Amino acid sequence: MYAAMARQFAEYKNVVCLKNDTKSPFDKSRSSVLEAGDAKFLLDFFTQMQSLNSNFFYAVDIGEDLRLKNLLWVNAKGRHDYVNFCDVVSLDTTYIRNKYKIPLVLFVGVNQHYQFLLLGCALISDESSATYSWLIQNWLRAMGGRAPTVIITDQDKTLNSIIPHALPGARHCFSLWSIFGKVSENLGDVIKQHDNFIKKFEKCVFRSWTEADFIKRWWKLLDRYELQGNEWMQPLYEDHEKWVPLYLKGANLGGMSTVQRSDSVNSYFDKFVHKKSTVQEFVKQYEGVLMERYEEEAKAESDTWNKHPALKSPSPLEKSVSGLYTLAVFKKFQVEVLGVVACHPKLESEDETSVIFRVQDLEKQQDFSVMWNQLRAEVSCICRLHEYKGYLCRHALVVLQMCQQSAVPSRYILKRWTKEAKSRHLSMGEEESEQLQSRMQRYNDLCQRAMKLSEEGSFSQESHNIALRAVEEAFGNCLSVNNSSKSVPDAVTSTAHGLLCTEDDNQSRSMNKTNKKKNPTKKRKAGLEPEITTVGIEDSMMEKLNSRAVSLDGFYGSQQPVPGMVHNFMERYYQPSIQGQGQMNSLPAQTHDGYFSSQQGLPHPLGVDFLNRTIGYSFGIRQDDSNVRTSQLHDDASRHV
Repeated sequence: MYAAMARQFAEYKNVVCLKNDTKSPFDKSRSSVLEAGDAKFLLDFFTQMQSLNSNFFYAVDIGEDLRLKNLLWVNAKGRHDYVNFCDVVSLDTTYIRNKYKIPLVLFVGVNQHYQFLLLGCALISDESSATYSWLIQNWLRAMGGRAPTVIITDQDKTLNSIIPHALPGARHCFSLWSIFGKVSENLGDVIKQHDNFIKKFEKCVFRSWTEADFIKRWWKLLDRYELQGNEWMQPLYEDHEKWVPLYLKGANLGGMSTVQRSDSVNSYFDKFVHKKSTVQEFVKQYEGVLMERYEEEAKAESDTWNKHPALKSPSPLEKSVSGLYTLAVFKKFQVEVLGVVACHPKLESEDETSVIFRVQDLEKQQDFSVMWNQLRAEVSCICRLHEYKGYLCRHALVVLQMCQQSAVPSRYILKRWTKEAKSRHLSMGEEESEQLQSRMQRYNDLCQRAMKLSEEGSFSQESHNIALRAVEEAFGNCLSVNNSSKSVPDAVTSTAHGLLCTEDDNQSRSMNKTNKKKNPTKKRKAGLEPEITTVGIEDSMMEKLNSRAVSLDGFYGSQQPVPGMVHNFMERYYQPSIQGQGQMNSLPAQTHDGYFSSQQGLPHPLGVDFLNRTIGYSFGIRQDDSNVRTSQLHDDASRHV
């Protein structure tokens, strides 16, 4: 397989200016970023990774000058983890903002053990709207089209403008460390002249209990330090609902928005990426860094299931979650439980539905307002620890004690922090009853459910046999229904254009207007597969791109919104060698549309493909231990890359 991929790449690099890579193939705006040989090195890396694991995803954006502009890749484990931890994602552009040599962007998540999750890496040529739109759209395709509930970014004008369009269903928040970092960067002169400026700024941000309090303190701050016309403070105020704690009620930031970056999981890569790090140095460290992470995750998972946490207080609230949270999260929660002794609540007001307490925190030397609604079992503290970290604060806990509550309300025990974060049961909620209209949506839905079934079914031989019988029975039933005269598949039509652009591209397009060649379609009893018309590419190259033995097949056009496309769907699915997820971008959308392979943007049909590889890397966890779950069995490092 890899030999075939190498042959194809040798032909492809002649077309996209990679044959003699004496200059950076990146856009001229970052011409010094990629050194000689970097482009070939990266594409070789992508094809090699995909040959090891077909669920490895990559996308490459090629500019009008046929030079590489942007690259994105997501490893198999990252795509699998996103199924369970898609509630909050950080789009980390710190290395770009701090002018590192490598223009690295990371998609970062956090797992149930409060550990760093790498959900995608990208190298970008600039910070334009078009580039960020391309990046987010293609990352979404890698993740099956499912947007995160919360997306955390730097406070950036470009990102602020495109997020609502690129991720319309996501709640957009700014990271606190980016805000406070820019305070020092943009208001350095003010800070030098006024020693107490940061203290006053923090008071305005963290101690405003009501909107009126915040607005009053903000304008007082501007007046006192003569910042009314400051060009940075004005947009910061306009976007205050995206970063001021007062306005973040109900959000889940997963511990990824902290005042100090070093306190966030985002800082995990900081010890490996330095100002002068090169692309090749980063990529060579990439696998080793992830292997270290998987070891840490495997150990944390083993500790969670095999160690019983010791209670540190007589509090029934602590006991109520001791068997639910993972060990790492429970230890963090215990810090809040022990902090209750330094909190003194005082009833401030009461009505028919709720009570409000003022809690004096002697350790932090600050008062907090906490509301408790008995009828709805709702508790809310102005410190917003639950929003920022995902578990209740000491101020809320002391109020629950005052109100004679013996257990933490279930709504405040987020599943993502529990032992069952990686669901052991198929979702049977509203999503199942929802009518999925397109074939692509149904395919994607089944792939996600197959992942869960595969993980659960591999737990024991008995569960494997049950899952196998169910799959075989379901397959037979589906085949019977699809072959019946009553079953008519969705009509899917698509046109694919411009996989590659050569010097003869205009001539090719002209010829194709009068003489289009269509891909052969195969008839089924239920109907015909759709036709795909290709424009501007030689038949010989088209055959290579569609070869089952080659993974470099998914070349597509830039920055176009993509409807679901299915091409020779069943024929592709039943091939013995499944096509991978790699894509290459061709020319801009106004010149070419996009060609998408049949499995573009979807999980691998086999679901957890990364669980099937073996290269002999062991973390020393006994696989015959019935108490160890499949999520702990990281005996094969290569399957995750």
